Amino acid sequence: MNPRHRRLLIPGLLLALIVVVVVASLIDRADAAVAEPVTTLSDPRITESSGLAVSTAEDDLAYTVNDSGNAAEVFAVDLTTGAVVGVTTVRAQFRDVEALALRDGTLWIGDIGDNRAERGDLALYAIEEPGRTTATVDARRFPVSLEGGPADVEALLAPPESDRLQVVTKSLADATVLMLSEGDLDVGRTTEFEQTASGLPALVTDGAYSRDGSRVTLLSYGSLWSIDPADWSVVGSGSLPPLEQSETVAFVSDDAVLVGSEGADSPLYRLALPSGGAATRDPDTVATATPEPTSSTAPVTGADEASDDVVDGRTLVVGGIGAAGLVAVLVFLVVRRGRSGGSRRALR
Repeated sequence: MNPRHRRLLIPGLLLALIVVVVVASLIDRADAAVAEPVTTLSDPRITESSGLAVSTAEDDLAYTVNDSGNAAEVFAVDLTTGAVVGVTTVRAQFRDVEALALRDGTLWIGDIGDNRAERGDLALYAIEEPGRTTATVDARRFPVSLEGGPADVEALLAPPESDRLQVVTKSLADATVLMLSEGDLDVGRTTEFEQTASGLPALVTDGAYSRDGSRVTLLSYGSLWSIDPADWSVVGSGSLPPLEQSETVAFVSDDAVLVGSEGADSPLYRLALPSGGAATRDPDTVATATPEPTSSTAPVTGADEASDDVVDGRTLVVGGIGAAGLVAVLVFLVVRRGRSGGSRRALR
């Protein structure tokens, strides 16, 4: 083949690959738009919802909290209407609350956000489940730290029928699970979360246990993940409907979750827990260490059944954009080398 034609063929094939990836991503993005929210958090006080917990006493009641820079308030939300039906003001100074977890009547508030991985004042706050009331309450504040040093954390997990609390780091790769026992917490000293697993999905923004304890769901900016907490392996993944910035997830039954976003008038979508997908074949999403399995006999008290369709596509959108970016770099390098005749001097 003519050397000039050969040099043109390689970038041509790479450009064709970019087109295929982008078209597939756009098709999946269009599919993702089919889902409809079950309700909208329209209260003007909720603009940065960064934690979500569904009441075990009332299926149509949930709690949410704004993240950094906002008042120390927990909002009780009616899931039927999206209206705020109670506000609990906590006598505390929140710095960057990123997660909520509810177990046995205790609402755990995770002041654990740390975008710059520099905080030395991480804390968990514990209050009684507020219900549909408006009140000002005291909270138990427990200082905590992370084994291995500061890291950004946005997911707080409370396994049912257990005294453990877990967090999942938010990282670009090799996210980790860390754990402590509730009984070890002390208001007068710092308790360390100890690492129990690694290799989880990247950029985890929230997580939760199913009510029977058999599954964990993790949320990222593009995907919803189903995790087996016995070994923290990925069971499946699904893409998300259009969200401004996906930050909240909570179970409403053992096989369905609510997913929400930051922003004003943020929607809540009800999605089935994924049971399969390309993510299960990705070695980067398989845990490399194993904590003790979760055992639970908690009863199922889920919300009324609704559409359980998981809308596929956003995972491929995110992956496609990354692949397209990589291919574009390769095209640039190939074209640059072709124009230079492959000389080492041109590449210095």
